[in-house]
Amino acid sequence: MAFLLVSAYLLLTHTQGAPVENGPLLETLKSQVGLFSNKSEHYSAQVRPPGTSRRIPQTIIIGVRKGGTRALLEMLDIHPNIVVAATEVHFFDWDENYVKGLDWYRSLMPFSYGNQITIEKTPGYFTSPQAPERIHDMNSSIKLLLILRDPTERLPIGTSFVLSHNLNILSRQKIKISKQRKNMNSLKKL
Repeated sequence: MAFLLVSAYLLLTHTQGAPVENGPLLETLKSQVGLFSNKSEHYSAQVRPPGTSRRIPQTIIIGVRKGGTRALLEMLDIHPNIVVAATEVHFFDWDENYVKGLDWYRSLMPFSYGNQITIEKTPGYFTSPQAPERIHDMNSSIKLLLILRDPTERLPIGTSFVLSHNLNILSRQKIKISKQRKNMNSLKKL
């Protein structure tokens, strides 16, 4: 896994050339806005820094659930030439998002300078039948980083994730039923 992360990092950084200049303007932006502190979750409400724009991703991370896509994204987000979308966008695999158009998709991307790589991660594109064609139509030369994991290693993690999720749902349903019973009992007493 570490070899894969390092390979992806080198692939992305090698193709982009010049590093970000750490001049006074960038330092001012870092301190005032906090935009490029590699905390990409915080960019949505921020003012657009001079010389930046929201761009369609040049790279998309796809893969399987609990396969390490988040880990790869977090590792890449450390690099100053990489900015990442804050959430899984599900643009190419969910029809209700795809019909909103490319301008909507672009609006969900972080602000970036021309020498920075914008990355989006949505593992669901890997299993979606329509996603490959839609991605190709948007950008036929986009880089896709596919993360796979040995199914025998992934099974216990995926199973525990699904079970805990289902137990949470079941627990909430039990609480709801319990409240309904209490309400019915209090009504019967009247």
